[in-house]
Amino acid sequence: MRVRTYIVLLTSGSLIGALCIALFGWLTFSGLNEATDELEKEAQKSGISSDELSDVMAFLTTTRSIFITMEIYPENFSGVFSIAYDAITLAKEGANQLSDKYYENYPDEILIPISTAIRELEDSISEMQKVPPFQNDSDWATRNLLARKNYDSTREKLKNNLDDLEIKALGNLNKANQALSIKWQELEDREQTSRFSLIFVIIVYFILIIVLAFITYRSFARPISRLEEAATRSIEMNQPFNSPQIGPIEVKSLTRRLQGLIIGLESTVKKRTSALVKKTDELKLEITQRKELETQLVHAQKMEAVGQLASGIAHEINSPSQFANDNILFLKEAVEGFISKLTGSESAPDDKELSFLKENAPDAVQQAQEGISRITTIVKSMKNFAYRDAESAKKPNDLNQAIKSTIVVATNEWKYHADVVTNLDETLQMVPCNVGEINQVVLNLVVNGAHAIRDRFESKGKGEITITTKHYPSDDCVVISITDNGGGIPLKVQERIFEPFFTTKEVGVGTGQGLAIAHSVIVKSHNGQIWFQSVEGEGTTFYIKLPMTQT
Repeated sequence: MRVRTYIVLLTSGSLIGALCIALFGWLTFSGLNEATDELEKEAQKSGISSDELSDVMAFLTTTRSIFITMEIYPENFSGVFSIAYDAITLAKEGANQLSDKYYENYPDEILIPISTAIRELEDSISEMQKVPPFQNDSDWATRNLLARKNYDSTREKLKNNLDDLEIKALGNLNKANQALSIKWQELEDREQTSRFSLIFVIIVYFILIIVLAFITYRSFARPISRLEEAATRSIEMNQPFNSPQIGPIEVKSLTRRLQGLIIGLESTVKKRTSALVKKTDELKLEITQRKELETQLVHAQKMEAVGQLASGIAHEINSPSQFANDNILFLKEAVEGFISKLTGSESAPDDKELSFLKENAPDAVQQAQEGISRITTIVKSMKNFAYRDAESAKKPNDLNQAIKSTIVVATNEWKYHADVVTNLDETLQMVPCNVGEINQVVLNLVVNGAHAIRDRFESKGKGEITITTKHYPSDDCVVISITDNGGGIPLKVQERIFEPFFTTKEVGVGTGQGLAIAHSVIVKSHNGQIWFQSVEGEGTTFYIKLPMTQT
């Protein structure tokens, strides 16, 4: 079976199930709406019955007030008839209203006898009114008794008719309430039945969906999952591709094609892997050689700088050497004079000469010591500066001491043009770095700063080079800044100063490798940063950022 056939069947099943639920819901809610409408109609009927009962009870109260009037007032009270006539008038009006308004529930056979009894009661009361008591009238009692008996008979008949009317009204109301209760119960029963039916249909629909999902999994997901697992085992675990050909026709075809493709790829991958391994080994060797060449280039550039500074260094050593030699010759003469004096030689100096020698000999010793110490410092600085780590390892080093050694080595380059001011962080910890490479970077920047000051001031005065170090615990790094007040870097060349072989100096004076090597050493070798800020005519500041932890 093809994929589209599965999709059509699954989609049709889902849509048919959804339509069935929608149709069932529509039928259910339509039935509930009908039941609700019927309940509303019964409620309206019940309300009408309540109003009907109220009107009937008002009529009964008015009519029965006639009886009460005739009973509570004394027989000799002539005003009782007026009150009774008023009540009778209201009773007639009430009977007419009931006949007009509720004819269906109270037909003529119920209301006509009541209306007739009211008129007869009115006539009996009228007869009673015509029999007033007179003095010395012996027949009054007899006539009054007859009229009263006629009234009682009529009242009893009317009373029975009124009781029948009240029973009828209460029966109508009770019947309406019972009908309303029945409709309410029918609505509740239908709601409950609809609720359970809807829940049942939803459950059936969910079961259908689960069945369809299971069929989908069995038809699509499971074959594709097995295909994916087989491909993973073959590609990542180097196992043979083995996947059963199940599922739709397209998935079976894909399995066969993928099996053939993977088998073909395995041989290709083996060949490519062998070639890649070979290329990787060559690349590793090339990277190692390149790193060695870069290290040799830095060291060669350093030696070139040492060669360029050799004459200045020789002069720096020669001056304290000559100064120490002169003091040593003076000390030799003083020693010879003291020995001659002690041995009593004829050539011994006199007291005045001895006093001179005694006074100046300590100063000569101290000055000779200072000269030798200066020579030692220069030689030690040269040794530190020229040090080369064969492995280019990043070891903890005293960065401040390395900067001091570099300043000493470059003395002859800057002392005639600038004063060097250091502001080194004395609390700075040992910094992991290749100290020889850092010496070379600092030397390049100091010499460049001295040349910039020389070109700006010429012979009109000295400039200033300021070197600072500072530790930033928040970034776990140390920053070296080298500032000169030379002429600054022209804006048009600022973007190119780190390019190899780019220089603004004359041919034969600069090779264009100093800043390029500095950039390579700081960024590539030490994972740091180097940047600058320069203002033409005011000076330049170079910043070197080194991490305190090398990876």
